[in-house]
Formats: sequence, C-alpha cells, structure tokens
Amino acid sequence: MTETHACSKCGGSNLRWTTLRRHVPVDVFQCKTCGHAEIEEDWYAPLIPLTPGNCVNCGDRREMDVCRNCGLNREEDLEVHDELRQMVAPTHNLLNAARAASRIGRRLIALKLATAAAYINEEDQKDRARALRIWLLAAIGEGKYALEDARAWVEQEPDPAALAWASLGQQQKHNGFTGAAADAFHRALKKDPSQQMIRAERAKLLMGMHREGQAAEDACIVLESDNEKAADAALTVAAELCDKFEASLRDDEVARLIERAGPHVERSGTLLAHRARLAALEGDAIAAKRDLKKAKKLEASLPIYKRVEQLIKPQRSSWWKW
Repeated sequence: MTETHACSKCGGSNLRWTTLRRHVPVDVFQCKTCGHAEIEEDWYAPLIPLTPGNCVNCGDRREMDVCRNCGLNREEDLEVHDELRQMVAPTHNLLNAARAASRIGRRLIALKLATAAAYINEEDQKDRARALRIWLLAAIGEGKYALEDARAWVEQEPDPAALAWASLGQQQKHNGFTGAAADAFHRALKKDPSQQMIRAERAKLLMGMHREGQAAEDACIVLESDNEKAADAALTVAAELCDKFEASLRDDEVARLIERAGPHVERSGTLLAHRARLAALEGDAIAAKRDLKKAKKLEASLPIYKRVEQLIKPQRSSWWKW
C-alpha cells in the first residue's frame, strides 16, 4: 500500500501508516485528512520479555514444540516472520526490514520483525535487534513491557553489552527511575566509554539529582569529544551548571567548565555570558563586551546579561568624580 492510494471515504491521497494502541496495538493505514482507517492490521504483539525457546510470534511458551497461545510450531513461527519481512522489504534481512517498517509508521510489524531478528541472531545482530525491539515497545505505548524486557536482557546475559545497559537506562529514565537509570548508563559507559550521547544523558540525570560535580565531569568529557550532537545536549547541562556555580560563589568551577568546553562556548549564549562576566570581574571590559555581544546574538534575553552589564559599567556609589 503506497502513500498515493486514495481514501475510500474522502478521496484524499494523504494516507500514512501509524500504530495505534487500542485494546491491542494496531497498525493502521489512515487518511490524515478525514481520519478514516483504510486498513487495520492487528498482528500478535510479542510484548512479554524475550525468552529463549518461547514463541517468537506471541512470546508465550511452547509445549511439545507448539505455542500454547497462538498454536504455531517453531517452523511455522519462522515462516510467518519471513512472510512479514517479504511484505515490507523483501531484499532486506529481518533487522533492516524492521527498521524500514518503523520508518513508514508500521511499528507493530516492525516490533515483530525486530523480535525475530533478536531471537535467531540473524547475521550476529541480536543486540541491535533487541535494542530496537525495546525501543519499539516504548514507541507503541507499551512502556511497562519495554522496561521489563530491558531488565530481562541484562539479567539473562552473563556479561551484558553496553547496548543492553543503555537500553535499560533509557527505559528506567522514561519510567521515572532516575537513580537506577544513571547507574545503568554508568555501566554502559564502563563497557564503552565512547558513547557520548549516553554520557550526555547521564549528565542531565545527575543534574536532576543535584550531583553537580559528577554532572560537570560528564558534560566536560562530552564537550571535549568530537560528537557534535552529544555536545549540544551537554551544553544545556553546562549552562545550568554555570548558573548554579555562580549562585554558590564558585567562579573557579565556572572558569574550569568554560575552559574545558573549548570552542563549544561560542554556541551557547549562557556560557558566553559567563565568560563575559569573568572577564569583567578581571577588569577586561573589551573582552566582556565582545562576549556579551556574541551571547545576545544567540539568545536575545537572559537574566545574566544585566549582571554582566552592571560589572562592565558599575553604578557609582558616590557623587564624587574621582
């Protein structure tokens, strides 16, 4: 079914796949003009944690090689998922077909394909497939099952991969378990210190937990890396840290953070303003004015600007003109 298919109700051509959560998740080919559901596909959703030996189609246990819930045997189970793959992307493997299905909005079928890819470890991609499966569970509104599957993943593995810990941390974060999420991200980073997006996410969590010292260190490591996307996230943390350090009279920490942020300072109005403030405190009005001007081009109004301006042009406390 293509996007140029005409709606049978209004005749419009703006039809898209989306996954809706009713009593069960459903992939719907829906008209975005009138809301009419042209096609609905309610495949079995494999929600429960992925368990070796269980049915891939629905996740339940097999008895005598036959699923006690959906009735498929092992061979039929794999055939069903291969047919789904051919429906979506016949030239792709299961994992890439799952990605293709997700991109066009068919996230229920994507979940099934990712589950099958993780189950059979096609092309040694089970970790990526399972991470996608967990993300898809959350994306279709099954956050509880996403968290359960992520937790089961790290419990099942004798030495969980960084991706497993990162997936668990992400779901714990979404479900409000901030401390546990920060710990899971820490474990992921111990496995793979190069994952700067995870480190930036951990820095945000640490800020919310009032662990500014650790948050600052993680943010600085990210800013010293060459990951631009992660640096954008870390800049938000760095800006908040500078405000907090100023309020607690820790300009030494502000200076250290700005120094480690390097060229990224030029992309943050708050960091530029703090650099201007430090320059003004040192009596360098020219540098302070320059950075304040740059900051205002990025962000027209911030509370810190008034404080910087007062330092650059201090009010006279006496009518004497010394």
